[in-house]
Amino acid sequence: MSKMKILHAIGGGEFGGAEQHILELLEILSRHAVDPVVVCFYNSTFAEELRKRNIRVIVLDTYGRFDFRLVKGLTRVFQEEKPELIHSHGVKANFFCRLAARSLPRVPIVTTIHSVLRYDYPNPLAYFLASRMELWTRKWNDHYIAISNSIKQSLESDGVKSQDITLIHHGIPIEEFKTEDAPEEIRRSLGLPADAFVIGTVSRLVAVKGLTDLMQAFILLAEEHPRVHWLVIGDGPEKGPLENMAKEAGISDRVHFAGFRQDVPRCLHAMDLFISPSYSEGLGLSLLEAMAAKKPVISTMVGGIADFLVDYLNGLVIPTKNPEEIKQNIVILMEDEDLRMKLAEAGYRTVKEEYTLTHMAMKTKELYRQLIRANTK
Repeated sequence: MSKMKILHAIGGGEFGGAEQHILELLEILSRHAVDPVVVCFYNSTFAEELRKRNIRVIVLDTYGRFDFRLVKGLTRVFQEEKPELIHSHGVKANFFCRLAARSLPRVPIVTTIHSVLRYDYPNPLAYFLASRMELWTRKWNDHYIAISNSIKQSLESDGVKSQDITLIHHGIPIEEFKTEDAPEEIRRSLGLPADAFVIGTVSRLVAVKGLTDLMQAFILLAEEHPRVHWLVIGDGPEKGPLENMAKEAGISDRVHFAGFRQDVPRCLHAMDLFISPSYSEGLGLSLLEAMAAKKPVISTMVGGIADFLVDYLNGLVIPTKNPEEIKQNIVILMEDEDLRMKLAEAGYRTVKEEYTLTHMAMKTKELYRQLIRANTK
């Protein structure tokens, strides 16, 4: 069977859930009838990770942040590569790919919607511009992949026809979340006491992730429980304010900012429980990863998390913007080891049964085939 030539496009300036998704998706699809190439606009960590995996990458980094010459650059790439389908991710890539593809022979464009736009751009002007860029060019897009039911519903409320949307949940490389390393050794490498009760987060440090609420809860918790520590994996503009909050409360030695890590599966095994106090999520990939590592989870029920989290079945549910509730739920799990084990096992089963990479990749491949077949009729 001949391979489908698929071109993915993404900004690639940061390394978040969308970038990780593309890496994992293409590693599988490149072994299953897909010849992938990725175009990104920054020669950063993401591009390097693609190269490490022998996935061909084209970097268009000679243009400004919002430079209309990118249309010509992309048009040239499309003409040279002759993809059978273009798959874009993110507002900037969506916008420029749709404009560039207009001058080419008909090639279907599919866009994965990874998150709800209004939560990605807290600045009103930035949100207005991003939303206009997305909405103005949707008429040149053929199909959408929604990573959660909430995103699918959001697209439908914006006027996208249901038949033009396919729901495909992100998958987890579940086998990577096992480790032979002792938790004590992992904690030592991260500067955590061996006997601490460790709560953990893996997140971009941005306002929408609700980490200020968690810091307020942790300050209250730390006063009553001297063994509790917080491991923060990730980086972003909220790091400074969070560090200042910890310093002012006198608990800097109990909040551990580990920064961006490429060994997240290993780091998860340093945690006793995982928390996501986010105000918005496309799917909640970090939560699924914690569940794959058999960690009990506490989370707000936002976005795609509602697709898989059930209170007191495979996790605990908390309201948004409520530090007291966060604290109380942490205490519940701290004091009930049996409940922690029950939630951890149920969470692992959820991922294993419904959220594997293979399931995600095969559904995506079949969608590619359908769109390419329809385009050649």
